Amino acid sequence: MAKRIPYWSNDRKLYPMTKTDYVKKGGKWVKVNETKELISRNQSKNLLNKAGLPFERSHRLTMQDHYKHSEPYDTFQSIGPSGDRKTVWYVDFPTGYRNYYKLRDKYYANKRNYQARKNNKPKK
Repeated sequence: MAKRIPYWSNDRKLYPMTKTDYVKKGGKWVKVNETKELISRNQSKNLLNKAGLPFERSHRLTMQDHYKHSEPYDTFQSIGPSGDRKTVWYVDFPTGYRNYYKLRDKYYANKRNYQARKNNKPKK
């Protein structure tokens, strides 16, 4: 049986992440591909690391949503070794926080309802 992870664990806090790939055509970056997925808090810490990726020309950490969350960075941009490919990862922390609060409220409501059913059960 798998171990149950509590809702407050960093592995349960899921944040939407968008990965966008660009290719340089002429002097402009043209979007080639965009994928979206949910990542955990621990994965977002690894993604938004100052160390960067191996075999890259340069990388940059920025913050797009200055007043919506308290994280130091939410965007990681990496340019490939040849300089003609760029990948941008964006973690949407405000939506992740809303999802977490919804999950937290659901957890407490289920717990409260269970206790109410348990206390109202007739004695044998």
